[in-house]
Amino acid sequence: MSWEERDDNFSDFLKEGIQAAEGISNDIEVAKNVVDTGMGASAAVSAATGLTVAATSGAGITSGLAAAGSVVGGGMAMGPAVLAAGPAYAGAKIINDTLFKDNSKLPSDERNARAAARTATELGAVAGVAGAGAVTVAGSASGAAIMSTLAGIGGVVGGGAIAGTAIVALAPVAAAGAIGYGIYKLFGGKG
Repeated sequence: MSWEERDDNFSDFLKEGIQAAEGISNDIEVAKNVVDTGMGASAAVSAATGLTVAATSGAGITSGLAAAGSVVGGGMAMGPAVLAAGPAYAGAKIINDTLFKDNSKLPSDERNARAAARTATELGAVAGVAGAGAVTVAGSASGAAIMSTLAGIGGVVGGGAIAGTAIVALAPVAAAGAIGYGIYKLFGGKG
């Protein structure tokens, strides 16, 4: 299966999950979107990295990152940014479709704050993906330096390079949410 087909399947998977949740109470819709996105993101990461027991070795992680980076014509240095793009997109979409969703029954100030937050969340996700790429090559773009950086990041939570890769891949979601919420409050959001 080509990367384009995988991307299309992932997009279709997310669309089907969101469509299936329409008309259900907000709490159930949020839960379903989170589960669907988590499964889709997990499948995307597994497909991109070939994550197996053998892949958790230094050589396996390096190969997985190089394979992921090759999707955009880069190498290992681009791998973390590529892996971060899917969760960042899905996370920003979930945040915008749940927390900052437009509702014509709300006062105009609240609607404007939510609109600004949706834009900020999307920009935060993009900035987070760029940051994911930049942080991994801050010391150098060599394989050893990238692995050392990822292991250092993973070490913060008691893990190694695999944990570091996961943190780098998911950090843009946190950045998107934090930036979106900050702008929402700055624009007078009351929720």
